Amino acid sequence: INHLLKKQNVARASSVAGKTRSVDMLEVNERLVITDLPGLPSRDHQVERMWDSSWRPLTLQYLRDCRAIRAMLYVHDIRWKISYMIRDFLRDVEETGVPVLLVLSKDDKLLVEAENMGTTQHELRTKMSNAVFRALSYQGVHIHYSCDNSLPFSRNARRQILRYIEQLSALSSREESAQFLEDVAAKKRSKASPGKNS
Repeated sequence: INHLLKKQNVARASSVAGKTRSVDMLEVNERLVITDLPGLPSRDHQVERMWDSSWRPLTLQYLRDCRAIRAMLYVHDIRWKISYMIRDFLRDVEETGVPVLLVLSKDDKLLVEAENMGTTQHELRTKMSNAVFRALSYQGVHIHYSCDNSLPFSRNARRQILRYIEQLSALSSREESAQFLEDVAAKKRSKASPGKNS
């Protein structure tokens, strides 16, 4: 969020995923409030009990009850496998009717990993992205993201997310938002596979 808004320390970040213990609402302008919710527990399963007993029910209640929500950006480190907790949580989010835009973060870290594996960054990105999509049965809109401003794709990804947020905030319901994201995803799929009906 700090990188997206070009602000320092607007959103507090914990060094351990899942340790954030607050719900922060950030008023961007008169039309837009970004809510930073606690993240899911990290891969080493710290604070799992706290997530299951407190944060997960709170997050889902917020998503169900706040009808002004247009969409949820789910940020996932592209290098991490999808756990059952993530899969279950996103299934529950889907049941609330809130559409999800998937942000695959830490994309810049793939360059070193790809070199160590003797492959290209693009091939590794494709492999890891497909693993995430399969694990989530996800065909929606996704963006590869990095906070490294020296990389052109990072700057482009930031601008693309801001465009999506602006477009979503102009819509009047989460149902319209879901349709908008579905249309964008369908268009991207048809571009990716020309000549096939989508």
